[in-house]
Amino acid sequence: MLPAIEHDYIGAVGGRHQAVVDEYGSVRPDRYGWWLDWWIGADDRWHVPASEVAVRRTLRDGLPVVETAMRVPGGDAVHRAYGVGGPGDLAVVEIENASPAPFVGAFVVRGARDFTWREGSLLVDRLPVLTPARSPSRWAATRDGRIQMVVTGGGASPDVPGPLHDRGARLDVALLYPVPHRTRIRLALTLGRSLEIAAPDELPGADDVVRGWERQLERACRVEVPDEQLTRQIRGARAALLLAASRTHVDGETVAALEAWGFDEEAADAWPRLGRREQKRAAQRGQEAAGGAPATASGWPEVRTLAATGDPSFLLSVRALLVRDRGGGHLEVVPEWPPEWRGLGLEVHDAPTRAGLVSFAVRWHGERPALLWSVPAGAHLRAPGLDASWETDDENGEAMLGAS
Repeated sequence: MLPAIEHDYIGAVGGRHQAVVDEYGSVRPDRYGWWLDWWIGADDRWHVPASEVAVRRTLRDGLPVVETAMRVPGGDAVHRAYGVGGPGDLAVVEIENASPAPFVGAFVVRGARDFTWREGSLLVDRLPVLTPARSPSRWAATRDGRIQMVVTGGGASPDVPGPLHDRGARLDVALLYPVPHRTRIRLALTLGRSLEIAAPDELPGADDVVRGWERQLERACRVEVPDEQLTRQIRGARAALLLAASRTHVDGETVAALEAWGFDEEAADAWPRLGRREQKRAAQRGQEAAGGAPATASGWPEVRTLAATGDPSFLLSVRALLVRDRGGGHLEVVPEWPPEWRGLGLEVHDAPTRAGLVSFAVRWHGERPALLWSVPAGAHLRAPGLDASWETDDENGEAMLGAS
């Protein structure tokens, strides 16, 4: 399980609009002023995530599929949010009943100016942005911040409200649904401007989206380190990096990390969006990572402290501890090998260097490490973290190294 951080982004690769999911599962699209909450009416009482202790947020396999679980009698209510792409940069938001008893799930639009229910979709601030799988059973709407009191007090009505308007963006609207045991209710959320209405049940499920992210990550440098949590964090950081590359505002460190991990298409697309100062920073950070002198961390213990930040410096530092390009075709792999990894394997595939792509694996035979490698022709290879005396000019091979 990844450590909790303040928020996570959801979206699709190449999409210009995304949303932030906070620690309680609230979804905040980046181009709107309103946000989407969720509440659960169980047998005992109403459960509001921001007021509950037993709320846990995770990323499915470390990827941008955000699951927020909240305890209810006998089990969990699970809120899930993820991007699926498509017209208007679509996302799915759903509530699953993972408890043995039925409950009521509420999707709550907070801080809107306008609301209209039209032909099965919600127009919020005059844009068709929310499409439920079915019409709500009950509704509630307020302009004075009392929406939670109305819903939890049983004041929701089967009558559709509106159209409604509030110039001060204080409009809150709750959509209530019965959610039987082991079922779910979902919304399609349009993150960007689009007049097309998406049918939620026709959009990909969370498992499909995870597989899609895995395919995206396979086209660049891939890493398996002897620490399952760290491997998941690296995979999640690479996915977060692709989302960061799609935003209008991108920084030099993000572009440097894209280049260091082989996402060349995204790096080329993002480069023109950098100012001159950030382009200089991107070049500098890329050289530091390739040459093994990361500015923000040195050594595996310090890299682990960066893992939960979601910052591109984490990926740049990891890259520097896996493959270093000393220039002139002189390459080093695993310049540092943590003592706790002794006897454990590691794999790196398609790490870009100035000489070309580098792949290698570490295996152990008793006390001695074995290195398998594939490097560009003409490269000179060393592995100082495993055997400071070993070196080769062979393009491919396998060697038993000295006991470290």
